[in-house]
Amino acid sequence: MLAVFTSSCVDYAEDGLEAFNDGNFKEAVKLYKHALVSAPDNESYHYNFARSLEELELYKASIAEYTWVATYSPNPSSALLGRARCYWGMEDFESAVMDCNNALRVAPEHFEAMYLRGRAQLKLWEFYLAYEDLENAAKLNPEHELVYYYRGIAKGQVGILYGAIDDFNHILVLQPDFVPAIVNRGVCHQRARNFKAAIRDFTKVLSINKSSYGSMWRRGVCYSMLRDNVSACQDFRNALDMGYEPRNPVHLRICNMRS
Repeated sequence: MLAVFTSSCVDYAEDGLEAFNDGNFKEAVKLYKHALVSAPDNESYHYNFARSLEELELYKASIAEYTWVATYSPNPSSALLGRARCYWGMEDFESAVMDCNNALRVAPEHFEAMYLRGRAQLKLWEFYLAYEDLENAAKLNPEHELVYYYRGIAKGQVGILYGAIDDFNHILVLQPDFVPAIVNRGVCHQRARNFKAAIRDFTKVLSINKSSYGSMWRRGVCYSMLRDNVSACQDFRNALDMGYEPRNPVHLRICNMRS
């Protein structure tokens, strides 16, 4: 039996979509609520209602709507992915991974599900799993810029330092002042004992953000490894003055300083 929708129901839904596209998510929520009164079993209304709630960061309410769609839709992958995004927003990364797993069972080559699961695995310190996901995500959508950044982080964490540097190089060609990529490339250079290259990266970060005391400290460490103790001690002093609290203050011994 076909569902019968009143004209007002359709009008509410159309106006809700227009409000959503205009970024007026509160109005979209109100309009989809009205539409669902007359059409409580309409899958697209529930989904768009969930998306509107998600944009307002009303994650628990959005999860309830995505769950309805995932339960009744013949193709639940979009709803599962939406719910995963909400769990991500709530920093429940384990639940986000579970929903991405289920979405990928339905659609094994779903880029966004693979990409989100990889990022969630990074949050869970599952670096090898993250690397595998982000490697596959980059193959599925090689035009996506940030996938190289996150894959670079995963590579760095599993010790593929030069591969990580290549990924950070890739994104920095496209976004030369993307500070997180510069910082992480510097860290990889530091771990690979390319101290001069690391110093260049940390100096670039400081030219963009003078209050980056982590980069100031790391640059000091690199100077100390090159036996430039004058520059190292200056950076250490500056980092401490900025409020940096080093986990390992052993480097201060060369400056006759205490943390």
